[in-house]
Amino acid sequence: MSEYADIEQARLAALRELDLASAAPFEDLDRLVNLAADICGADLAAFTVHDETRAFHVSATFEASEALPRTECMSSPVLELRQLVHVSDAASDPRFAHARYVSAFPHVRSFAAMPVGVDPGQPIGVLAIGRTAPHEFGTLEIARLEKIAALVSAFLFQRRDAVRALRAAEQTAQERQRQHLFELIFNAIREGVNIHAPGRGLVEVNPACLEIMGLTYEQVMERGYKDARWQSFHPDGTPYAASDYPVLVTLRTGEPMQDVRLGMELADGSIRWLSVNTVPLKHPETGEVEFAVVTMKDVTDLHLAEARLTAQNARLADALQEAERANRAKTDFMGVMSHELRTPMNAIMSCGLLLSQSKLDPIQRRTLGVLEDAGKQMLAVLNDLLDLSALNADKVRIEREPVSLLRLIEDAAVIWAGDVRDKKLSLTMMVEPSLSAPRMVDSARLLQIVGNLIANAVKFTSVGGITLRAWAERGPNGQERAAVEVEDTGPGVPRDAVERIFLPFEQIDASSKRQHGGLGLGLHIARRLAVAMGGDVELDTRAGLGSRFTVRIAAPLALSTGPRLSQASPGEEQESTGASREILCVDDNPRNLYVVAGMLRAAGHRATECASGREALELLSRRKFDVVLLDMVMPDMDGFDVLESLRRQEGPNAATPVIACTANVLPHQIEAYRKAGTADVVAKPIDAQAMLTAIARAA
Repeated sequence: MSEYADIEQARLAALRELDLASAAPFEDLDRLVNLAADICGADLAAFTVHDETRAFHVSATFEASEALPRTECMSSPVLELRQLVHVSDAASDPRFAHARYVSAFPHVRSFAAMPVGVDPGQPIGVLAIGRTAPHEFGTLEIARLEKIAALVSAFLFQRRDAVRALRAAEQTAQERQRQHLFELIFNAIREGVNIHAPGRGLVEVNPACLEIMGLTYEQVMERGYKDARWQSFHPDGTPYAASDYPVLVTLRTGEPMQDVRLGMELADGSIRWLSVNTVPLKHPETGEVEFAVVTMKDVTDLHLAEARLTAQNARLADALQEAERANRAKTDFMGVMSHELRTPMNAIMSCGLLLSQSKLDPIQRRTLGVLEDAGKQMLAVLNDLLDLSALNADKVRIEREPVSLLRLIEDAAVIWAGDVRDKKLSLTMMVEPSLSAPRMVDSARLLQIVGNLIANAVKFTSVGGITLRAWAERGPNGQERAAVEVEDTGPGVPRDAVERIFLPFEQIDASSKRQHGGLGLGLHIARRLAVAMGGDVELDTRAGLGSRFTVRIAAPLALSTGPRLSQASPGEEQESTGASREILCVDDNPRNLYVVAGMLRAAGHRATECASGREALELLSRRKFDVVLLDMVMPDMDGFDVLESLRRQEGPNAATPVIACTANVLPHQIEAYRKAGTADVVAKPIDAQAMLTAIARAA
């Protein structure tokens, strides 16, 4: 910035400090200006000041305009020169000829002007005398003008002191007002506030803080940080050390503390819980902490509520663990029940199968039929209970594979054809041809769903028939689905029972259970399996006019590079399962050994019986077998131990396929068998055809 610019900035600052424009008129200044005109023999006189763009007469002996542009004012060149200027004929001087008061009223022709300021060398205005005719002001007149200019300068000096005193008074009043306002706010804040200084301790505290602490101002101010009467606690109940108080941490580190939970013992022995925040106030230049402001809020109710909630959550966690233990115990019980029930059921149904292959008279065959029907009913109940347990434990696995749904529905019709014929009903099947193409579905679960629906239709239909329909469709999002419909001509379902019959252990009424038997789980399991397969089961029915159940599942077409479907006919499959094999049967139950060996020999296989795991390992170490049927639950050495030891052997059966033959067939148990290395799993009670098919696949 240039020197002139610096001077100009200082001049303008001094002018603003005097505040001459807003406070005019000034009687003392008017007297001085009039005196200058009188003693100097002038027609007129004026004191003029200039801001950045304007010039205005603070005092004048003539009627002057309020303000002029600086370029039109006669005093502008004088102020720039900062020295006395004497002009005898302004109209002929190019510096002043254009000035407004030369060409217009009061028509100044000659004048003398003196720069004036508070401090020497820093003029802020111009004192001028003039005449309306050309004139040469003499030495005496100029000397008198200089003396009057000194008096104007003294006036400005007094004006500056008066302005400064007034502003100081105003500032003091404002500070007092701010201080009063601060005190009002400080005392009105409902949160506790206190202020601390390094080395001085507590310097101020508001009423809300005193109320929270339960102390008077004097009681608080007399205590130091290490006063034994301060009893404070962490949320876990451990006492606070004085050095750990949040305010001392802030004073020591210069860092704020937020939402610190602190318990304080009051004079009456009760505990009040506080949420404390601290903020450091630092010196703007050194950065040192000058004060620490503490705010605190009473959160006793919140703290106690949180403690109750924590205790409640702990109780809930304990209850959840107990429920999980109970659920595991239930699952374990279901596994034990599965084994304990399926093992004798295996013997009963398998012996029935063996007896059916012998010569029986009509009464014996009828008795055997009753035995087989009762066994099938009991097995159905057991399977439903196990399925429900698996569903409730989220243990059901959906394993998709390429399946021809046309073939699957044909299989379902064949399975139930005998029951349909026994009730003298008709069975009609209408399947869209496109379902012959392989689709990715869980065939076993879909067959279970369709079987449940057909079983219900057969159970509740006395006259007429059952119709099976199936087609491909697209879901709302364009996904490929398959729909299977089972329609009957039975009594139908009342409208108020449409959703209820999908609940577990529910049938239309209690008499229905007594008449038809069962647990009322079939439809519940069917719907949950359908949901697990990306679909649902719906019912359309009218009482007295039959029912139509529709199951929809996600069924995308199988990729051409996927697993190839077996195209073997039932006859070819029977031929493959009928090939003679050397089979070792391992089971600690002699009845099961007898039945399984009998089934195998009846199918043309050579069966060797073994009653323990150790005996089986000894035999496997020296004799080759094609397949091992291994019971997984045996005393002393179970199936897992046998399988692990067998795979470590270097004998003839180190790679022989092992089929788990067990009554423990919950989903997580089957998964454990597969991880252990079994080739397949055959459930007890043993279905002869399923066992023979598994042997053929494994061998």
